[in-house]
Amino acid sequence: MKKKLLLFFTLLSIVALSQSKNENSIDVLESKCLNKENISNAEMCNCTIKARESWDKELNKYYSLLKNKLPKESFDSLKESQKQWLTYRDKEYSFISKFYYEIKEGTMWYAIAENNKKEIVKSRAIELEEYYEMLEF
Repeated sequence: MKKKLLLFFTLLSIVALSQSKNENSIDVLESKCLNKENISNAEMCNCTIKARESWDKELNKYYSLLKNKLPKESFDSLKESQKQWLTYRDKEYSFISKFYYEIKEGTMWYAIAENNKKEIVKSRAIELEEYYEMLEF
């Protein structure tokens, strides 16, 4: 029982460290970009779009690493899951755009919309990274 608890806490530590690693790279760069003086709403959107693109690169990196590491049947399951996730992402992006660009008034909502889109990609990238990190342990 003690060994199982130790393993569990070790895995949690790995997950926490991997998340903080990403926060120290992509999120920190985004924060620096957003914390400029007199930043416009358009510049805020660009900061967040760049962060989303970076998270997308992370997602693709860990997807590729998992492809090379997982047994074929497991990867096939992940591949199907990823296809479904892409469908979800695209539909959610569409809704977010309609909601914040068409229903809400004011350009400040554009930055919020872009942040919501970024969070979707970030969340999936972290999930894939966690799967990979668990394989490495």
